[in-house]
Amino acid sequence: MSAFLGPIHTWLYNKIQLQDAMTDKIVALAEEKGWADGLREKMASRYGTLETGNLEDNINTDNIHGWLQERVSLVENRLAYAVTTLLEEDPARLDDMKQAVKEFGKNRGAEGNISVKQAYEHLENTLLNGMPCDRVNQLVKEESDLLAYHQALEIHATYWDMIHGDVKHYYELREALTQGMFEGSSVQFHHTGNQEYELRSR
Repeated sequence: MSAFLGPIHTWLYNKIQLQDAMTDKIVALAEEKGWADGLREKMASRYGTLETGNLEDNINTDNIHGWLQERVSLVENRLAYAVTTLLEEDPARLDDMKQAVKEFGKNRGAEGNISVKQAYEHLENTLLNGMPCDRVNQLVKEESDLLAYHQALEIHATYWDMIHGDVKHYYELREALTQGMFEGSSVQFHHTGNQEYELRSR
């Protein structure tokens, strides 16, 4: 990454903020349902909170890459902790979480008549997959009405493993988010297994 603040840093920070907003949606659901039991405070005590405001007002410009990497870890840890803590008490809560996350996705959707390539770009601009240099996703096939891609690198499991959680819950929630994002569009999202995914025109 560049030593100077540029568009790629803002792009990444927007994705960091979106994942933290998704976590907040899950915590708000827990508070509404009476599940939370001080969850928000426990998360803040354990991991801290993401700064509010503009990136340029918060970032350490002497260590841009390191600062952003810390925020990636922060929001990954917060999501893993919130979900794992809530599911330890009752695994059935996952269905409610998935519905809440799907609604969250609808509000950040790619609506209307879009191409599969535009749908993929929307995912890449929305989902947090580490740092840009990690190159997590790889295209497998690109046609006019079908785009297939593969997650070549597992970068999320570490955060879940550290608290004895199950990263499969992360992927179930992310799939619900993605289904919500494309619900009002001309593209369908499919998980075809083993970290393989397809975007198809309806």
